[in-house]
Amino acid sequence: MGRAKITARLIAVALAIGALVSSTPGTPGTIGEHAPSADATARRSSPPPRSLLVAFGGDILNENAVNQAAADAAGLGRRYDFTPLFAPPAAPVAPVIAAADLAVCHAELPIGDPGQRPGVYGRSPFGGNLLLAPYELAPGLAATGFDRCSTASNHSFDLGVPGIVSTLDAFDSVGITHAGTARTAEESALSADQVLQVNGVGLSHLSYTRSSNTTPPRNPWMLDRATSVERIIADVAAARTAGAELVIVSIHLGTEMQTGPTGNDRDFATRVIAGADVDLVIHHGPHVVQPAERVNGTWVYWSLGNFVSGMGLAHQGRYADQRTLDGLLATVRFTETEPGVFTAESRPVLICTSLRDRSVHAPVGVLADPAATVVLEPALRAELQACLDRTRRVQPDLS
Repeated sequence: MGRAKITARLIAVALAIGALVSSTPGTPGTIGEHAPSADATARRSSPPPRSLLVAFGGDILNENAVNQAAADAAGLGRRYDFTPLFAPPAAPVAPVIAAADLAVCHAELPIGDPGQRPGVYGRSPFGGNLLLAPYELAPGLAATGFDRCSTASNHSFDLGVPGIVSTLDAFDSVGITHAGTARTAEESALSADQVLQVNGVGLSHLSYTRSSNTTPPRNPWMLDRATSVERIIADVAAARTAGAELVIVSIHLGTEMQTGPTGNDRDFATRVIAGADVDLVIHHGPHVVQPAERVNGTWVYWSLGNFVSGMGLAHQGRYADQRTLDGLLATVRFTETEPGVFTAESRPVLICTSLRDRSVHAPVGVLADPAATVVLEPALRAELQACLDRTRRVQPDLS
């Protein structure tokens, strides 16, 4: 675990929010567990089951409003500081992320080199802007507690090869691992070195996109594209061969603003699950929340919505939709029930972005507790309550 993860865990409200994502009290390995006594340890005839908590966030889109909020939060001599956006005092999302054993973000945009200008770099030949996030996003995500990011999206190749290189360089510089894009063929290859060890469990996280705003890279290994179900099935098998005991697949989709999966997306995921030994499927791209459900026994999050974006403004056409301010943090606890066999418990955590300052909140606990010590000012409370009401219509079960 890196220094950034340890720092994030020290946020004062970590215990209060972390309780939302812990599993049944008393289960070995869970958050808040009491250490066993010496007598209990002596009596234990077998080791406790292995367990780990993963958390996946939605789309991160560094549009003007988000970058401006980070610029406003930055101290003297700094361009941007994203950390305050994810740790506002009322109901911060950062402690939820820090509580996970593996926290994974989705960087929809390429990230620039230090000092490189973020923003719009022209228009896509297929419509939409070519965008670049500032370098400072990477240290902000690390300070928040993210350990890894998926980088395969429709925007991955917006700035060509230099954008892929600068993105992965930025994450490497702050200790965040990544999946979905690669600088070399060797980096793209599935091997034992790429199997993550999380609480003693070998885990592989794969990331793909089903669409691109630009002509894809000449070298196909540079951007992992979900060109076929068979491609993903083969990759999952390769990850298992490399030593993965759990395999999680992230897929960036091309259809936006839908309240549920398209027939094509549902068919694609169903076929992947039928043909591959995959433990969790996470979808990005629609920019609005879609429900989570089990498909043939495997949890599928059809869309996590946005983690943070500049959407929701009146002049933005279809992106003015207030649902673009809502998101989910997919928290899933895997527990070993017999050697090599894991069960999955899913708990969606509500994420709400404030339209006024782009701060990101996990508000369910504060909104539900009339005796909460944290006092929400009326305008923010109204924003967060509206986010909760909208999202419950799609995903009733929320933490």
